[in-house]
Amino acid sequence: SSHLVRARRVREGDAVVLFDGRGETRAGTLKDANPKRAVVSVTGTYPDREPKRALTICVSLPEGGKTDRMLFQLAELGVSRLVPLACARTPKGRMDLVGRRRERWVKLAREAAKSSGRSRLLEVLAPRTFEDVARERGAGLLLLDPDPALPTLGEVLPAAGELPWIGIGPEGGFTDAELTAARDALRARLARTALRTETAALAAAAVASALPEGSGA
Repeated sequence: SSHLVRARRVREGDAVVLFDGRGETRAGTLKDANPKRAVVSVTGTYPDREPKRALTICVSLPEGGKTDRMLFQLAELGVSRLVPLACARTPKGRMDLVGRRRERWVKLAREAAKSSGRSRLLEVLAPRTFEDVARERGAGLLLLDPDPALPTLGEVLPAAGELPWIGIGPEGGFTDAELTAARDALRARLARTALRTETAALAAAAVASALPEGSGA
């Protein structure tokens, strides 16, 4: 109610959209602009603004505040799932962020949905090791690499069907051993320069969200 009336400045008689975070959206009209207990009359269905193809970003988490900002912006861009990725070069103790900040991340995902209009909340999955993701996903994993000889992400992502999981390494990138373990994975670059982890995650989500929606999961 406070977000609707104070942040969005919606007034009585204005049209609003309701969502439950699980994919359901409804159109409505604000009947009582009470910032503590607003009343909305549901008037019908509303088109789903959720991307038709689910995007999963696997990323070695940057430090706390940067992860918070990254998660909020990934949620705004329509990313479906975020997988905290434990790599060989992930700083020691970094994965502890998942337990300490999960409640905050749920709140951030909800706030991002309210501001962007998407109907589902970004889901933060349990942390995974790079080796586990590489083994389970195989060719369904795409690793970002700053090598300028590689094709761009937009050239590699399929125009239809399921999107691969996109893997983003820590500062220093993936090790040779990790790249060997993920020999079946696709590889692509975002730019001709190396990007910070959080920048790469946002750029990858933006590229993927701009593709034709095609068909698939």
